[in-house]
Amino acid sequence: MGAFRVVLTPWRYKYIVSGENKKGCFFCEYIGRPEADGENLVFYRGRYSIGLLNKYPYMWGHVMVAPYKHVGDLDELTDEELAGLLREAYMVKSAVMAATGCEDVLMGINVGRAAGAGVEAHLHIHIIPRCREIDPNTPPEELDRLLRRYRDELARLWS
Repeated sequence: MGAFRVVLTPWRYKYIVSGENKKGCFFCEYIGRPEADGENLVFYRGRYSIGLLNKYPYMWGHVMVAPYKHVGDLDELTDEELAGLLREAYMVKSAVMAATGCEDVLMGINVGRAAGAGVEAHLHIHIIPRCREIDPNTPPEELDRLLRRYRDELARLWS
């Protein structure tokens, strides 16, 4: 098990105790409020999904891609929605790798509370670049620059 490493993320405690995950579905809220994309850290809106920076990341640059459709599992999507979601998640992953310079990335889906899903009712794909430890004191300006780089890379990849 030498390949596994414990990642300490004490700043995630704010999310755990905030009750934010009990206030309803923030993915659905963000989907319905495109005018607040900057505030909500949404950097991508595709045909099937949105991409956003995780406010309580495991690692620096951690993003999530969520389908517009409010479902808790992949099998609740149509074949078209599933293919579109995965295609868009792949494009976001490519943008994350290009913008961060990371060659390694984790992609994962937690289905159900026991599997680690913080938002059980709305499926989402985690994309986590693995080349830099996150500093909990990262200034907001750096996150703004990262959002711009993600948007720029997606625009380049989609053109």
